[in-house]
Amino acid sequence: MTLIQKVRCVLVLAGLPLYSTAAQTNGFCWNVRQAGAVAGGQEDCTGVFQKLLDDAGRAGGGVVEVPAGRYRINTGLSIPANVTLKGIYLVPPTLHRGSNGELTGSVLLAYAGRGTTNGLPFIRLAGDNAAIAGLVITYPDWKQTDVPPVPYPPCVLSEHTANVGVSDCLLLNPYEGIRLVGAARHWIRNVIGYPIKRGIYVDDCYDIGHIENVHFWPFGVSYAPENPFCKWVNTRGVAFELARTDWEYVFNTFCFGYGVGYKFSNSAHGSANGNFLGLGADSCQRAVVVEQAQPPGLLISNGEFVGRWSSTDAVCLDIGPQTEGKVSLVNCSFWGPIDRCVWMKSGTGQFTASACHFVNWDNRGVGSPAIQVDAGKAIVQGCTFAQKGLDVQVSSNVVSVLLTGNQAPGGFRVNNQAGKNTQAALNE
Repeated sequence: MTLIQKVRCVLVLAGLPLYSTAAQTNGFCWNVRQAGAVAGGQEDCTGVFQKLLDDAGRAGGGVVEVPAGRYRINTGLSIPANVTLKGIYLVPPTLHRGSNGELTGSVLLAYAGRGTTNGLPFIRLAGDNAAIAGLVITYPDWKQTDVPPVPYPPCVLSEHTANVGVSDCLLLNPYEGIRLVGAARHWIRNVIGYPIKRGIYVDDCYDIGHIENVHFWPFGVSYAPENPFCKWVNTRGVAFELARTDWEYVFNTFCFGYGVGYKFSNSAHGSANGNFLGLGADSCQRAVVVEQAQPPGLLISNGEFVGRWSSTDAVCLDIGPQTEGKVSLVNCSFWGPIDRCVWMKSGTGQFTASACHFVNWDNRGVGSPAIQVDAGKAIVQGCTFAQKGLDVQVSSNVVSVLLTGNQAPGGFRVNNQAGKNTQAALNE
């Protein structure tokens, strides 16, 4: 047993607090309860939290511990470099409530910024290696009856940093969840919640960020597709948005009930490329929207995409007319209330689908194809189509379309308006 461990044991047996000035100075322990934070949810604890965070930062880094309790934060918190604000959870918590109906665990009550998107964020990851972990962050003034929803600044923001992180957290109904701008090598992992307007936004990132095991689902919401609040999110909300980011890695993520599940946009800094494995988007008006992509492309594998419940015009993959890079799908599945599974509109881009499964489309019964190629280049190979109908429609404006080795009940059906620009072989 080390000397530090012996000291801890003596203090515990003597009933003395572990938090002390010496402990702060040595970067040993910062505990908000022992420093005076009241966990009842009524008294503002911002000052206590921020003092410990600053003390840890001045000591060169450390972990500020948040024991179980409900802590009111009125004006937001800034996490210095090399400091982690850490609650009790080692897994992403869901919506657990105690016998009194209150949220349990390490809960931060966010009161700052109501009514504007331009104020200070609730949590600012202000320096390199700043992080939060094991927390529930909730907005007590949120009401499902507020439609349109009341705006707030981002729940978590980091700008021009490196190696910042959010892990094992529940973000309960923030207006915007996590915004990362110029935050190289960020690590967002094991995060759940139901951000309203936007879940995660990344831009100006030039050194591989990671987003892993993120689950955006209507926690804390009484869900119905036509409920005014749910419909607002389901037509206007965006779960994941990536602008300029170089080789972003996004693994095992899921969203439910958004207007757009995954949006690849184009900022002043540019657009995205990256590796996207295990994406899920259920009940989305547009599961994936590609406004722009870098030439190396968007590599999407093992995705499952579902149209918005009760929608008549949902498109699962919508590739816009300005897209220049390649969009590549491998082993993805499309099902549910869908009008078109894929709509390729770009004259300068390329779309490829390999070993994908198209279960449902044309939910209005008007003859919509599973895949519509209006322009550019496309390859569809080794895919299966599970219902009878028009499988692929090719317009006269395409540059090149290759259709090989596909299967469909009753035969693979193609409406080819491009003549020799379309080549088809070895289809069922």
